[in-house]
Amino acid sequence: MQPLKQSYAIKTFDVGPMQNLIYLITDLETRQTAIIDPAWDISSVNNYIKDNQLVLKKILLTHSHHDHINSIDKILAVHDIEIFLNHKEKIFWGKEYDNFVVNHGGDIIELGSTKIKSIHTPGHTPGSTCYYVGDKLIAGDTLFVFGCGRCDLHGGNPEEMFETLKNLKSSLEKNTIILPGHDYSVKKESTIEEQITGNPFMHFQDINKFIEYRMHTHDKIRVSPYDAICKT
Repeated sequence: MQPLKQSYAIKTFDVGPMQNLIYLITDLETRQTAIIDPAWDISSVNNYIKDNQLVLKKILLTHSHHDHINSIDKILAVHDIEIFLNHKEKIFWGKEYDNFVVNHGGDIIELGSTKIKSIHTPGHTPGSTCYYVGDKLIAGDTLFVFGCGRCDLHGGNPEEMFETLKNLKSSLEKNTIILPGHDYSVKKESTIEEQITGNPFMHFQDINKFIEYRMHTHDKIRVSPYDAICKT
């Protein structure tokens, strides 16, 4: 039996001074495209869309920190498209656009025939969201390769991050590919199985020890690029 042909493509762009990663999801049949976390200089993104005759239809936000949203207005000046984000993130951000589409976690966003599932993953911000398409999780600042987002910034909550990572560890297929919001690690993508083994934030069973490590210890003892720390 021939394997099913993938109905979508994902293109990655390195942008900005903070090693951000922007993703384009394209439905191959319709060429409809969504951009995730548009920020910084998006000229290479625009050129790619034009050169490949893609149809930009949606903006998907993993969260609303400045380094993930600061090119939204540039896009809206050219494209009349919707902005998808979690309802808690809309409240947290406090920004008003007339083209918001809010989700509540578990919602399915349709891009042509491609279906993208939103997963509410609070911890870095109240409405942080991961987007699950095919076997790939676009994780924003919730989960990095061998790391996770900070919880000491505005909106952060280490207790919620602990529960979020525990839920991702238990609910995702082990071959799920993690596509993070920043290129902080020795490689740009990984599987959740590899993260369960090598990501120190995935090793904690005690929430208090997790909070101590995330809030006080981690940034003192680890430097990027992050590499695996196997459980002992």
